[in-house]
Amino acid sequence: MPRVLVVEDEQSLARAMSDALAEAGHEVQAVYLGEKVLGEVRAFEPQVMLLDVRLGGVNGLDLLDQIKRASPDIEVVVVTAYGSVEVAVDAMKRGASEFLTKPVDLDVLTVTVDKLWSTSQARRRLEQFRVAQDGRLRSVQFIGGCQPIAAIREQIARLAGRSAAAASGGMPTILLTGETGSGKDLLATYIHAAMPHRTGPFVGLNCSAVPTELFESELFGHQRGSFSGATVDKPGMFETADGGTLLLDEISDLPLNLQPKLLRALETRTIRRIGDTRDRPFDLLLIAATNRGLPELVATGRFREDLYYRLRVISIELPPLRQRGDDVLLLADHFLAQLRAKYGMVNLALSEAARQALRGHDWPGNVRELQHALESAALSIGGSTIEAADLPRPALADPIRRAERAIDADRPIDLEQLEKSLIERALRRTGFNVSAAARLLSIGREAMRYRMVKYGLSTETSQADED
Repeated sequence: MPRVLVVEDEQSLARAMSDALAEAGHEVQAVYLGEKVLGEVRAFEPQVMLLDVRLGGVNGLDLLDQIKRASPDIEVVVVTAYGSVEVAVDAMKRGASEFLTKPVDLDVLTVTVDKLWSTSQARRRLEQFRVAQDGRLRSVQFIGGCQPIAAIREQIARLAGRSAAAASGGMPTILLTGETGSGKDLLATYIHAAMPHRTGPFVGLNCSAVPTELFESELFGHQRGSFSGATVDKPGMFETADGGTLLLDEISDLPLNLQPKLLRALETRTIRRIGDTRDRPFDLLLIAATNRGLPELVATGRFREDLYYRLRVISIELPPLRQRGDDVLLLADHFLAQLRAKYGMVNLALSEAARQALRGHDWPGNVRELQHALESAALSIGGSTIEAADLPRPALADPIRRAERAIDADRPIDLEQLEKSLIERALRRTGFNVSAAARLLSIGREAMRYRMVKYGLSTETSQADED
């Protein structure tokens, strides 16, 4: 409960208000003379103040100016018997939060103070959240040295520069595509952080996680009484993200019947809550993300074509991890640094064999799979070095089965890598007897040696090739 300072020259009224607030659980102090108010503010440090407009020879509104300059966080309720629209407007302009007229209803008074304090606390928590989120966003890294990732960073830098010069409401929609786990949500936060003129929050909604019957309310909000269970007004995601960025992840799962309403919102830059009669404008950057092919969904009638074109004003495709070369090692080093800090494992490292295992895996789960594989290994080892054998089985998956999964998913495979894996397996199976391994693969001994040289496979441990 807040500390409340009652500033009222009618002592009987001041005592009645103080008693009512104290009974409601507040810590209360009363001041009867305007000349003593500033000193009491410094001594008592109230969080809410009830301020009479006329305090003998002191003008309460002038006093309000001084109070707000000295303690801007104090919530002030102006109380006066001389209520008028002009006085109320003047008080609000000077920083008052509420306005009550005499005679004061003590029940209304306590409700007003409670509501004002709750609103104030919620506002402070939101501000703390935004400050903390800003700190996290400033530290967002979009790691990668391969050409596709470098090109994405350059594209975002250009977009940030041009969007900063655009008029309000001129932010384009962005469509992020890529396989599951490839980092679309991270890229969305990176885009938000790259927009220095975005002062609002980053808000994300996973469309696949929202029940169909609640979707409209989640996106656009609702008014109290608009349907059963709507006991309070509720802002939707568009209002919550106003001034910032809204990520609609798995946009392909947006119900077909809501797609026209989303399209209208993007076209008009306004939304309407369920049960409301007025449109509410918004100014935000909308990012949609999906791991599914929207053109195919459009072709089958499961996604609106006009909405698809409206979403892909800017289109960015994230490459899968298997196509990013040595980025897997850059990311592994980044995740290891996080794990060292998280678990106090200051010497945590990857052996060279483990690094090669990471480099050779096709990572069907992409960056997310890599991150989880490293954390699982770090928590399982007895020492501080992760060996190839310490990595969970998905990271050591059979290369033939990986190739089969890739073909089933219409993904390209690395045929040379598959051939190398088969040769290594045959050599291990035969104790590195080159001739025996060649017979297992149904190729000649010279062809076998040629392929071993081609793939850099050592023959030092091979046994004699005697048939």
